[in-house]
Amino acid sequence: MRFLLAFLVSVTLLATGCGVGNGRVPQKFVGSASFPPAVTMLAPANAPVGSPGFTLTVVGSNFGSDTVVFWNGNPVSTTIVNSKEVMAQISTTNLQDAGFVPIFVRTGGQNSNTINFDVLIQ
Repeated sequence: MRFLLAFLVSVTLLATGCGVGNGRVPQKFVGSASFPPAVTMLAPANAPVGSPGFTLTVVGSNFGSDTVVFWNGNPVSTTIVNSKEVMAQISTTNLQDAGFVPIFVRTGGQNSNTINFDVLIQ
């Protein structure tokens, strides 16, 4: 079923041209069932416990227009930069306890891999 959906999207994009390119080369449908999101890097990768809030940059691939960053399993305010980068607002409340915090993104109904953010003991 997933393959069929990706195939139909590719055929539709090829037939319509989707306003990108010359219509002869199928465009990759970012965030589709065939291309799950992946997280490769967090910037910063850590912060001291009790730090003030900040903007976390999440770098990866296949981020769609509905991408949301999850901090410890909870969605946080997310700004999409492009298909390889999103920014998430991390609050002071998120930094109250030291330890590793799992970070992942969800787009197109699919979760990415998880990378740990380190809230450092002072």
